[in-house]
Amino acid sequence: MVMRAFKKIAMIYREIGTCGGIQRGASFQVDQFRGWGYEPVVLTEQDLGRDADRKEKLAAILRERQADLVIEHDAYSEEKLSADIAAARAVGVPIVVFWHSVFSWMIAQANPRVRAIFSLLCQADAIIALSRTDETFFRLMGCRSLAIPYCDADLMEGFRRNGHPHRVLWMGRFVGLKRPLDAIRVVERLRRDVPEAELVMLGDADKAKLSDIERYLRARPELRTAVRFEGFQKDVRPFLASAGVGLVTSKFEGFSHSVVEMKMASLPVVSYAMPYLETMEEGTGAFQVPQGDVDAAAARIAELFADADECRRQGELARRSYEAIRAFDQHGAYERLFADLSMPMSGSRLTTPDPRRTKSVIDTLLDHGAMGTDVSVRRHSEKLFGRPGAAGLRGTVGRFLIGVGKVLCRQK
Repeated sequence: MVMRAFKKIAMIYREIGTCGGIQRGASFQVDQFRGWGYEPVVLTEQDLGRDADRKEKLAAILRERQADLVIEHDAYSEEKLSADIAAARAVGVPIVVFWHSVFSWMIAQANPRVRAIFSLLCQADAIIALSRTDETFFRLMGCRSLAIPYCDADLMEGFRRNGHPHRVLWMGRFVGLKRPLDAIRVVERLRRDVPEAELVMLGDADKAKLSDIERYLRARPELRTAVRFEGFQKDVRPFLASAGVGLVTSKFEGFSHSVVEMKMASLPVVSYAMPYLETMEEGTGAFQVPQGDVDAAAARIAELFADADECRRQGELARRSYEAIRAFDQHGAYERLFADLSMPMSGSRLTTPDPRRTKSVIDTLLDHGAMGTDVSVRRHSEKLFGRPGAAGLRGTVGRFLIGVGKVLCRQK
């Protein structure tokens, strides 16, 4: 069989460099692919639009530039993703979708558009996931999928830390899913045991969310002096160097750059539980507490601050974890994916689920389903199903259980 060679790769984004987190980091892949000898063709919504002509625009560009592969980074709009898949099919080139999110959180939103997005994802020739849990989910769906954790190592040269001051660092966008107010509540509780503890917060501020936070702090003047808002920072290293522990209060993360950067700086990380993230696994300098448990997070940080040697040891484990992420062979992973794309689906090695990960798939789905039933989602669920509940979720779980059963039976 003649292997199909890929040279010119169309890389599609919503926009370059301003979408936050992994989307911003993924934009740096353009330079990576050039360094590997590929010729990337970078396209954004500005080039393609979002109207009915998008398919024709993209197809014309693919033909003109003689692209032989599409990597899609904008997979959240049914209209855009559908048009891009149709354009790739019309030109006769494979399309790979880079899935930046967490499958279970999307399902937990009870949004009817999610079903359409997942249906389209399964029409792609392959899906790049950010975790082995999401990789297993897509393989259970019968898709070709490969986990490629993203780490922009060249832009995060490591350094080792010696001191561990009683300063907590939080980094992220000030939006609901990141729960920045929880970080302040954690430090408020922490100061009962560590009165000198302070919090430094980095990131773009949603005005409404920041207003809520300022209102909370105005009612607590003694806490206000212990919280610093530093806004968006291009260079986070000085803040990492002066912190003692990293804190993450997100409901979910696809692949947290903040955790990677904290570990790069030899910072122990205390986080709300996200067990599907490999960066949060036990023994990697990361500690998980139950979602929303402010007291547990504060207690864990207090334990680290109370034992400088243990804090330093956990920081060293965090640094080793970062080095393992940094050592991941990105180029080799893409070569493996591209080689598999040369085969028919029936011969693919990237469609078999790892039975060791199927439990993580179900647990993550159930956990996010439970978190998804907050007030806003419950109201939306009432519109969909006529009552609060998880009818859609139960149906999804049922289908997964059948798929998991089939996988486990094949292993016997």
